[in-house]
Amino acid sequence: MTQLEFNFYQTDVVPETPDLRKGHDGQFLNGCYYERSTGDFVSYVLGRRHHVFNVEVLKKDWMERTKRDRWIE
Repeated sequence: MTQLEFNFYQTDVVPETPDLRKGHDGQFLNGCYYERSTGDFVSYVLGRRHHVFNVEVLKKDWMERTKRDRWIE
């Protein structure tokens, strides 16, 4: 699948984007994860980093469970 990238001067076709992340099973990441390298809780959609959560609004038990069960480097 190709992706179009807009750059105000022309439209370039970008065949692969380097920020696509795969899990240990080789599938693209989908869902919420804890990134150990940044210390952030983030959501991924089809391997792309989609949203960084504000930790002030997250529940503590959810954060602890996610840190333990769904972490990535």
